[in-house]
Amino acid sequence: MTSPSFRYDFSLWYCLEDDAIATAICEMLADYGFHGYIEHQDHVAGAPVLASVNEIIQSSRLAIVLLTSHSMTDLWCQRILEWNLVHTVHHKGAKVIPVYVDITQEQVPPTLRHLTGLRYSDRYFRKRLLDCLKKTKAPCCPSTTG
Repeated sequence: MTSPSFRYDFSLWYCLEDDAIATAICEMLADYGFHGYIEHQDHVAGAPVLASVNEIIQSSRLAIVLLTSHSMTDLWCQRILEWNLVHTVHHKGAKVIPVYVDITQEQVPPTLRHLTGLRYSDRYFRKRLLDCLKKTKAPCCPSTTG
């Protein structure tokens, strides 16, 4: 049985207002040799958005979704989250990791309460996120670094 080919170790989805946090996460993961798609940094201007999003979701081993006060009220962010979840359920796609930034447990949408999320403010956030990514890398696949 062959495993699907992935272009990205992770995709990172977020609201533009949360760019500083997304950049910090991306830089940290890149320092450990992970290659990812960062929504507001890697999208090619002029490319069809829906087709691009679908391709990225299918091409990523792991989907990281930042949940903040901004994304909780943004319809586009909610759609991206839904599409990632649908892909996971119906196509046995990428694992979805919600990253909670200043969100209380009561604010977590009911559709996400069954997922193990990570709290950005937790002192073990970095280790836990790296562990999640390491688990998704297939031993037969070449490293995406240099």
